[in-house]
Amino acid sequence: MQGIRFHRYNKRVIYLYFSAEPELARRSALKALREKLPHRNESNYISFNMAETALDTVTSECDYLPLGYESKAVLAEDCSFLAKATKKQSGVKGKGSKKEKKVDPALDRFAAYCRNPNPLIDLFLVTYSETLDETNPAVIAIKQTGKLLPLPMPEPARLIGAASTFFAKRNCHAPREACQELVERVDGDYGRYLSEREKIALYANGEPVTLSMVEKLVAPKMEENTFEISNALLKGDTASAIRIYHDLKVFGADEVRLINMLATQLRFLDQVSFLYREGYNSTAIAERLNVKSYRVSVSLRSVTNADPMALWAIQEELYETEKSILSGMETPRFAFERFLANFTL
Repeated sequence: MQGIRFHRYNKRVIYLYFSAEPELARRSALKALREKLPHRNESNYISFNMAETALDTVTSECDYLPLGYESKAVLAEDCSFLAKATKKQSGVKGKGSKKEKKVDPALDRFAAYCRNPNPLIDLFLVTYSETLDETNPAVIAIKQTGKLLPLPMPEPARLIGAASTFFAKRNCHAPREACQELVERVDGDYGRYLSEREKIALYANGEPVTLSMVEKLVAPKMEENTFEISNALLKGDTASAIRIYHDLKVFGADEVRLINMLATQLRFLDQVSFLYREGYNSTAIAERLNVKSYRVSVSLRSVTNADPMALWAIQEELYETEKSILSGMETPRFAFERFLANFTL
């Protein structure tokens, strides 16, 4: 036993995977775990969901040596106690008050283990956050004895290539334009990216994946569609706005979310209109608002002659529509269609 301990002592035995994309962090940890311990059973492997498990349970499990095995692996998912808290979560008090940080005995015990981990046990931790709490004693300890593994969302080009490889392995080859459309439509949601490409492969069933197939099966980005709805309305093209809404409903669009996104778009149009009246051209407006010039140019065609007060009135009507839905006075579909049908500038 001493020989084994000495051989493994300086190896990393704690791995902390963290990402704002839960599925990315989870899959990365599981992949590393499979490579580290390909043959697992109840004697040499145990996993925990930390949303339902006391931290002391994990600490204790890491002290139990594997029976009949040289090594053991412990997986702890959803370790929110290691993530950097938001202002709301941290409970920031008002001016003049003293902020006291509560001491968590269980966290202290876990941090003590992390400072001197069992060299026979590989501990895999998964945190669904983009950043860690650098003041957390466990995080500080893992920096010294383990490995911190941040996992940013892969670049679009990498996702496109991965989708192409995935479809090829499923015998339903996809052209680049179809893979690119998939990546654009999931809009940075890694979990959705994985589930949507699986859905497309099942639908293709060995046949080639086409662009039209992706457009049919994967809901488009909501931002682009609300942009199209607002532009159609400002042109007085109510029929097109309703058609776009009906297309979104095929993919289960939520009316309250649509209302909020449409309100955001109208506020953007109001900003463009204001800056244009102040003498800014489309390029300068794009720089001020940190958006693409194309979006500003399209918006300007819609709001050049629009009354600023009318834009505010429309936002007020959106508020009333949302209120009628949330209060149960009207069904979401009826309320939103009524708003679109009655839209006037």
